Amino acid sequence: MVASQGFVRSWSASALSMLGTRTLSVIYPLLAMALTGSAAWAGWVVFASMLPGLLCYLPAGTISDRLGPRRVMLWSEALRALLMALLCGTMLAGMLRIEHLLAVAFLEGGLAVVTSVAEAALVTTTARQARLHTALAMHETTVHAIALAGRPLGGALYALGPLTAFLSNAFFFAMSAGVLVRPPRAAPETGPQTGPETGPGPETGERRPMLRETVMGFREVWRHPFIRSATILTALINLIVQSLTVVSISHMTGGGLNPAVIGTILSASGVGGIIGGLISPRRRRISRKIHEKASRRMSAAIFAEWVGLTRHGRSMLLVHAWMCSLALLLTAVTGIAPLAFAVALLMIGLAGGLSNVTIRTVLSDVPHHMTARVVGVSRLVSYGVAALGPPLFTVFYERAGAGLTVGTLALAMVVVALSMTVVPPFRKSLSPNWATRKVTA
Repeated sequence: MVASQGFVRSWSASALSMLGTRTLSVIYPLLAMALTGSAAWAGWVVFASMLPGLLCYLPAGTISDRLGPRRVMLWSEALRALLMALLCGTMLAGMLRIEHLLAVAFLEGGLAVVTSVAEAALVTTTARQARLHTALAMHETTVHAIALAGRPLGGALYALGPLTAFLSNAFFFAMSAGVLVRPPRAAPETGPQTGPETGPGPETGERRPMLRETVMGFREVWRHPFIRSATILTALINLIVQSLTVVSISHMTGGGLNPAVIGTILSASGVGGIIGGLISPRRRRISRKIHEKASRRMSAAIFAEWVGLTRHGRSMLLVHAWMCSLALLLTAVTGIAPLAFAVALLMIGLAGGLSNVTIRTVLSDVPHHMTARVVGVSRLVSYGVAALGPPLFTVFYERAGAGLTVGTLALAMVVVALSMTVVPPFRKSLSPNWATRKVTA
C-alpha cells in the first residue's frame, strides 16, 4: 500500500490549505488594484503577505518540532479561517480599506508560513510509513494540481465578487483544520528525540532554549552541502520568478485582461508541475536515455552534462535554473505576450516539480526530530528573500516599463544559472556524482 492513514490525512489537509493559499495569491493583488488603482500597492500587499517569512519560519520550525506538526498545522489553519471571516465582516460593513487588506495579508501570511513548515514536516514524516519517493512524487503532483486549479479559481471567485472569494477561503482553511482534528491510529507524528547531534530531547523531559534549538537547525542545513546549495539557488529563483509573476499580473491587468483569463494563464505553472511530479520517478531512466543520445556527438554530450541532464552530472536543480532562464528570456523577447508567458510558466513549473521532489527526498534523510527546523531555516532563506522582489520590481516596472523590467529579470536568472554551473562548490554539491558526499538528486 502506497499511503498510510497519516499520510492521506496530511495530504488532504495540505491540499485544502494550498488551495486557499493559491487563490489568495491572485485575489490579494486584484483587490489591492481595485481599492487603489495602483500596481505599486498590489506589490506592497504581496510583500505584506510574504514578509512574515522573515519573522516566522524559524520559530515555526522549532515550535512544530516541539508540539508536533499536526497540532501546529491544525491551529494555524483554524486561525486563517477566522481571519478570512473577519475580513468578510469588514467588507459587509463597507469599511474595507487598503490598510485593512495589508494587515490581513500580513497576519494570514504569517499563519501560512507556520502551516507550510508544519505541513512539510508532517507530509515528509508520514510519507516514511509509505513508499517514500512515490508518496513524495504524489504529493508534489498534488501541489501543482492545486496551483493549476487554485489560480484560475482565484480569478473566477474574484470575478464573482471579493466577498465570495474570501468566504471560499474561510471554508478551505476550516476544512483543512477539520481533517487534522482527529489524530491517525498509526505511528506518532514525532519520532525519537535523541541522536548524535542533539542528545536528549523533549521525549526525555528536557527542553532546550528555543534559540539553541533554532541554531541547531541552521547547523544542520549548513553541514549538508546539497541542502545548503539548494536553499541558496531556490531563494534566487523564487525572488526572480515571484517578481516576474507580480509584474506580469500588473501589466496584464493594466492591459484590460479579464481576471479569470489572468488566473488561467497563471495556472500553466501548475500544468508544468503536474508533468514534473509525474515523470519524477522516471528521471534516472530519462537521464540515461538523454546520455545515450547525447553521447553520439561530443558537443551535445558536453552541453547535456554541463546543464545537468546526463547521468554523470545529473542535477535537477541545475535543470531547474536553466529552464527558468529560458522561460524568462522567452517572456522578455515577447514582451509578456499572454501565450508566451503561459509557456514560460509551464517550463518553470515542470522544472520546479522535478527539483522539489529531489529536495523533499533529501529532507527525508534529515534526523526525524529536526525536520521542521531544517524546513524552517531553508524556507526562511528561499522564501524570505523572495519577499523583496515584488515591491522592488513593481516600482521599477512603473518607472521603466515592462520591457526593461522583464529583461533585467531574465538577465539576472541567466547569471544565477551560470554561476551555479561554473562555480565548483555549487556544482559539486548539486550534482550527486561530483559531490564529496552522496545525495539523491
